[in-house]
Amino acid sequence: MSFRIMLSIIGALLFVVAPVVGAEFESVTVRIGVEANAVERKLAELLADRLEEPSGIPTHVEEDSSTSKEGSLVILLGIPEHHREMQSLIESQNISSLSERDPGPEGFLVQTFEDRPGVLMAAGVDQRGVLYAAGEVLRQLIVKERTVEVPESLAVRTAPAFEVRGTQYGQSHIAKRLAHVRDWTPEETQRVILDYALAGANVFSTGAGPYFDFIKSYGLMTQGGFGANTGSGPPEWNAEESIGRIGYVCLSVPEARAAQLKRCENQFKNSPTFDFVKFHGGDGGGCECDRCDPYGLTFIEVVEQMAGIIHKYHPTTRVYFTNQKFDNADDNAIFNYLQEQPREWLWAWGYGPGSDATTWQPGHRQTHRMDLFRYPGFGPFDLYPREILHQLPPRHKLVYYNEITHWRYAQHGYIQMYPRADRDGNLPPRTGHFIYERRPDQALTMVYDRLTFYAWPRYYYRVFNDLMRYSVGDITHSSGHHDHFNQWMWQRLLWAPRTSVEDVVDEYCRTWFGPEAAPEMAEAIFQLEENLEEDPETPLIEKEGIDHCYNLVKQAGQKIPAIHHQNNWLWRQFMQKAALDKYTQLAVAQQTVVQKRIEGQIKTAMKTGNIEAAIDQSLSALDILDAPKETPEMIALRQEAAELGEQSNDLFGVRNEGNFNLQHDFIGLGWLRRQLTHAKAAEPDEQLELLAMIVDYENPGPGGFYDNLGTANRAPHVVNGYPYDHGQPYVPMMLSEENRPSQRSMHFTQDEADGVALHYTDLDPDAHYRIRFTFVRPAYQERYAMRMNQKSQTILADDVVLAADHPLPERVSEFATFDIPTETTRDGELRIQLRKAKDVAVGPQVEREQWRNSGGWGTLVSEVWLMKSND
Repeated sequence: MSFRIMLSIIGALLFVVAPVVGAEFESVTVRIGVEANAVERKLAELLADRLEEPSGIPTHVEEDSSTSKEGSLVILLGIPEHHREMQSLIESQNISSLSERDPGPEGFLVQTFEDRPGVLMAAGVDQRGVLYAAGEVLRQLIVKERTVEVPESLAVRTAPAFEVRGTQYGQSHIAKRLAHVRDWTPEETQRVILDYALAGANVFSTGAGPYFDFIKSYGLMTQGGFGANTGSGPPEWNAEESIGRIGYVCLSVPEARAAQLKRCENQFKNSPTFDFVKFHGGDGGGCECDRCDPYGLTFIEVVEQMAGIIHKYHPTTRVYFTNQKFDNADDNAIFNYLQEQPREWLWAWGYGPGSDATTWQPGHRQTHRMDLFRYPGFGPFDLYPREILHQLPPRHKLVYYNEITHWRYAQHGYIQMYPRADRDGNLPPRTGHFIYERRPDQALTMVYDRLTFYAWPRYYYRVFNDLMRYSVGDITHSSGHHDHFNQWMWQRLLWAPRTSVEDVVDEYCRTWFGPEAAPEMAEAIFQLEENLEEDPETPLIEKEGIDHCYNLVKQAGQKIPAIHHQNNWLWRQFMQKAALDKYTQLAVAQQTVVQKRIEGQIKTAMKTGNIEAAIDQSLSALDILDAPKETPEMIALRQEAAELGEQSNDLFGVRNEGNFNLQHDFIGLGWLRRQLTHAKAAEPDEQLELLAMIVDYENPGPGGFYDNLGTANRAPHVVNGYPYDHGQPYVPMMLSEENRPSQRSMHFTQDEADGVALHYTDLDPDAHYRIRFTFVRPAYQERYAMRMNQKSQTILADDVVLAADHPLPERVSEFATFDIPTETTRDGELRIQLRKAKDVAVGPQVEREQWRNSGGWGTLVSEVWLMKSND
């Protein structure tokens, strides 16, 4: 017996023998035991259907050997106790019996035999083990045009590492609205559920109805949910939700609480029995009013009452809650409540978006556990789960509700901009700061929605390994099917967390694209992750990885056998993404060429004096914004992505929304047009100054200083404030694309008395100085705009007011220039201070918190030039 086979038999968590050429068969027989239960029979049909569908290889299911075809591959499938032939084979081959100790609950054994080359055994410890054995068979067998190939010496004996392995399913609203995809059929939705189940999932978040019944028919588990304070009623019932959203009631109002308890009873008294019920605590829930303070205690007491109602009708249902967007006081109140006495009704503490007290993630948890940073351990992801588990009584578990479905503005996505100070004024410490330094490529993020097709193997592998050591598992959040790789990888790691990220990606690629195409697709997936991230040293137009990824996916497509390629919607998704990325790169390069040409023309004209003609020529060149002039290569890429999108939509109702969002002003050519237009109408002296900014934008002149405020930009003189965090420049409606990238990002303060400030030293005490600002304020969605009254700010040089209540333009940036009083620089230093308008961030505490939490700012500035005057 080989060393590898020995390892699998003694119970390695996961061992897959690398496929080598084995026997080929022209038909498949799935043989179940006479005593097989209904689930085993469904799984046999599922396995037979999945093997037959690519090429029509004959398959059938039988209970005995009387109908088997000569030369057919026989797959013995089931629980050994239900399958006499399988049990006999286990005994004759001297194989250790399968049990909950070896390999473990939900485990299986998939094995071939030297002396029985036409037999493949797929045995499960229990009925879910049979499902996962079928999944392993599908990953291992190679279906060809007329045959199915079985690897030699196959022996996989394994069981899952985590008890809870689940996700959500369905199409996203973005796919339907922006990518214009067709609706899935019920059968396609069922297929998605089974795809994740075959990868190892055992629980799905669902509601009562046909999908609940479908999930249970395969022996899988279900999760239901309930919003403890999701509801409506008279105005006096309304909750003071953290960003002012409606649809939530205050649980401290007795009538509202009674109504919620009644609603809970009505929902669950006639519902099927869910294996789990989750009470979500945030992401739109909660109440900030004084009566609910601390809301965590109010919430958990009501959830206890609701759990009693559920257990009255469904005593086996496991109940848990999430602490999303709760603050430290809320969490501590729940800790104290759970420690007071046994709470037998509660199974687990749920941890999802906004739950982490040691990361400043979108969702704006309002306070953080700064004490936990004293020794950082494995990093910021690790700190709070460890603390929760430390605080929980032993009877309770920690279960995750991880969000790996959004690539930006998400729990584990790109933060986009540096986080704002929390309610206590705290910002992240140095340890673990890499989270906030990861940023999406600014051009690509203009093309793709928050719910776009992407894959993050290395980063999510880090997140998984930091988080999961403290939990019993994860029921991940999925907002569609664009996160296919991420969700699939998560299920495989929940099964075998010690698997390397390279092996997980390789298995994914072999499963979905076949062994011939797997190497190229694996390399492409890693490259795709790298391409998405902004690299200050390598702008998009210089990223060689864009071409490399495109070529890899293209080469892989040529290696996928025709019978698999014809229906492979997933390869088409990767190919669309690669083509659209390349198109975007070419579009940015084209716009960059126009920009440099204009800068060169203006620079020459300023030397030769032929300014008017240069301005007119430059304005004509900018017609590209109104009528983009695509190169033949760009046209071919756009058409390729569109055709692939039509195919993937026809095949499986998926398409990249970037197909419909390619035309952008990526680099701020609109600013150039505005600047040239102003210069054309300006007087000679002003005209030269306007044109000088086009030629050398950042140059403050001799003895001057330039600060580019924003995330990771060079702003050495900033001493107060932090980069703006409300999605800039990534929410299209908030800022115009007619701003340079440096104008789209900024520093801000919230309700603090002291606004953004800059401090200069070593100034010439005898010189005169001017200061120029770039100002722009965002537009807000209607639901937030009603409380956003900030439109101006006061500007001071030391204690001298340069401008009182100076207005900030909305969406499109403008410059504001002021003379600096000489008395403020006579000591060689200068402090520039911004102060918020007097009517901003005033009023009741709850209203101020809602203003802060929905992106309120008190002072705001994008760029600052301190210029030494020539006179």
